[in-house]
Parts: sequence; C-alpha cells; structure tokens
Amino acid sequence: MKVTLKALLAASLLLAPAAFATKIPIPIEGATLNVSVQVQVQALINENGAPNGSDPSYDIFARRTRLLVNGDISQNFSYLFQIDNANFGKYGNFTGRAIVQDAWVGWAPTGITGGNVLYIDAELLLIPISHHLLESTTNFITADVHTDEFRFPVNPFQGLRETGVQVRGWWFDKKVGFRGGVYEGVAPIATPGIAATTTPISQCVATGGPGITAPTCITPKRNPQFAGFVNLDIIGSEEGGWLYGAYKWGKAPILSVGASTVYQSKAVKNLFGNLSDQKLFSADVYLNFPQGEDAELVLEATGYLSKNGSGLATTGAGFFADVGYRFTFVAPYVSYSYFNADDCDASSLSPAQLTTCQTSTSGPHNADSRNFKAGLNFFFNKNLNHLNLEFQLNHGLSSYGPQAITAANAGYAPAGINNSLRISAQKSFLAHWNVLF
Repeated sequence: MKVTLKALLAASLLLAPAAFATKIPIPIEGATLNVSVQVQVQALINENGAPNGSDPSYDIFARRTRLLVNGDISQNFSYLFQIDNANFGKYGNFTGRAIVQDAWVGWAPTGITGGNVLYIDAELLLIPISHHLLESTTNFITADVHTDEFRFPVNPFQGLRETGVQVRGWWFDKKVGFRGGVYEGVAPIATPGIAATTTPISQCVATGGPGITAPTCITPKRNPQFAGFVNLDIIGSEEGGWLYGAYKWGKAPILSVGASTVYQSKAVKNLFGNLSDQKLFSADVYLNFPQGEDAELVLEATGYLSKNGSGLATTGAGFFADVGYRFTFVAPYVSYSYFNADDCDASSLSPAQLTTCQTSTSGPHNADSRNFKAGLNFFFNKNLNHLNLEFQLNHGLSSYGPQAITAANAGYAPAGINNSLRISAQKSFLAHWNVLF
C-alpha cells in the first residue's frame, strides 16, 4: 500500500484522567488515608484500521479508569491499593473488567521521610524496567506511555506489574534513588499455548508429576525474576516519592541518569525451541531545565536491550527520545522511538536454522517499530488539568495503528495487515485531556 500525504490520518483522542482526590480523616494516630479517582477517555481513529484495510476505524473507550487508595501508617509504614479498568470498550470489546493493578505495603525501618530512606515493599509492584516506566500516567512529555521500544517474548504482566518483594528508597540526601528485588516473573500458566510438547525431555521437564501431562520449555524450574533500577541525580534531585514525573514547575534544574536490569533464568524459548534466559537492560537520561517560573525545558531519552533468545523478533535494541518545552501554559514537544531486532547470525546457526530464522514469522524484524510524535500540551492547572494534542507517524508494530487490531481483541484484523500495512506509515492525532481535583 502506498501511503500519501492525502491519506486519512490515524488519530487518537485521549481525554485523560478526570480525577478526584481527597484526604479522609481516620481515628488512628499518625495514619493517613487518601482516595483518588482517575478517568481517562480515548477516542481513537486508525488509518486503514477498518476490516477492509483501506478505511479508518473509529473507537471511543476508557483508556484508564482508576480508584486509588494510599497513605501512611505511622512514620514507618506506607501502603497503596489501586484498581484499574484499562482499555475498556476498545475496538468495541467490553469483555475486560477492572483488575487490582497495584497493591503493596512498604516498611521503612528508619522512617518514611528524610534524605535517606529505605523501604521494603511487598505484593503487587511495578517492575523497575526504566525511569520512564516509573513515571506517573498523568505526567509524561507525550500523551501516553512508551512501550514500543522493548520486547517481552511473552507478557503476562498486567500493566507491567508483578508480585514480589523489593527494596526501594533514596540515599545520600536524595541524590540516589533505587528499587529492585525478586518477582514472580513468567510462569508456565502464562504461556500454555507454547508448551514444547515436541522438545526433548532432556531440555525441559519430564512427565510424571501431579498435573504434568507434557514437557514444557517455559520456566521448567520456576526460577524467579530479578530486577533492579538505580537513578543518580547529578544536578538537583527528583527523589522522595513512589513515581517520577516529567514536568516539575520548579526553580532548580535537575539532571539524572539511570540504569536497570530485568533477568529471569530459563524463562522462555528461542526460535529453535531451546531454553533461553529472559533479559532486559535500560539506560536513561532525564533533564529538567527551568527558566524562571514560567518556562522549563524537559528532555528524556531511554535505550533498551531486549535479549530473549536467538532468532526472535523480540531480541534487539530500541530507544526513545522526548523533548518538551513549557512556556507558561503551553508545551510543544517532539518524540522519536525505535526498535530493531538482531539479524540472523549466520556464523552461529546451521544452514537449516538460518533458513528457519530468515523465513519464520516469529523471526527478526517482524516486530520492528519506528514512531514519530509531535504535539502541544496545554496546562490549565499544571499536570492536574491539561490537554495534549499529538500527531503520530507509526511504522511497523506499534501500540497504535492497525497493527494493534487483532482478531483476539477486536474480532478482526484489517486486510493486508501482515504485508503492506505493516511496512507503511500510519498517521495519528491525539488529544489528551487530564483533570485532577
């Protein structure tokens, strides 16, 4: 399909969180209780997203609908509980229902305030994938979160959360932030469709145990997932909370760099059916440079390495770079993101494996992505009340565009999705409305 400038834009209209927050007095000395409600509506128009593959598709749905309860219990314990009903009604699909997205209790032995704080958190937690994915959904440079720049070969993680135990906090007078620990990770129940029933038992798990009917190459030893993130504040500080944010409305500049690792041993299969470790690495830089109270330059860039086994479209490198400049209540911004799989390695593969790698639909470059975004963010009450207008140009596999419309979630896939549409550029326009009270 030849895409021209006259093609109808694939557009998204995000009317994001309308929310109400209040503190509720409770008869427990030293304890606090906060309740917040967040509603984000999205109207989405995808170029070539209709079943015929040539007309646009139109959707109006609830991007996020959240109820958040959080607070402190004395000066040593914090808690957070959040319910989310994400993407409800997207593509006309109302089968999904609200889930518990966050639920954790944190214990800070030396106190929850100050320049040096150590928490021990447990239960349902954000996986510390990168600085960007530890930011609030109400305070990105762009209209929504970046997820096209890294790949999990299987993704059982709802909202990139997972059960586990972690340490979290900040040290050296809020100059170093950190979090990480042990998490459940990928489990056999998450990927029953790719149980390796034809793989030699010596590579997997033998039959014979209770409930085991076939060998599997998906975490046969149930090894846990390990993950960690460290953030170094070179100038200023952005530590002291559960989440980061892009815009600060501050007077002092902030420059930070961070890095993370996610690792799970023998958790997945490579293209040739052999056990492989799941590994994900990130490195990032964040800059907030205010010019008085009425302006600030915000820059954020993150690079990822996804290592999920040889020959897969999910093994490769990606990055994004966002730049925004707020002047009083208007912030124009641009963004570019990228994911490119590793090529087939002829030096390490047999001729048969090389042929499989080059021809398989799960092989390299079948999940590559290139995305350009440009927009305006209008702030009415800082990030508590703002409107994003965003244009996108999406190549390849992306969370926006007709590539995201599948029979599983929409009841159809647009005609030609595996050839011309995948390599063409789908355009989009987003308007993101955010209100918090």
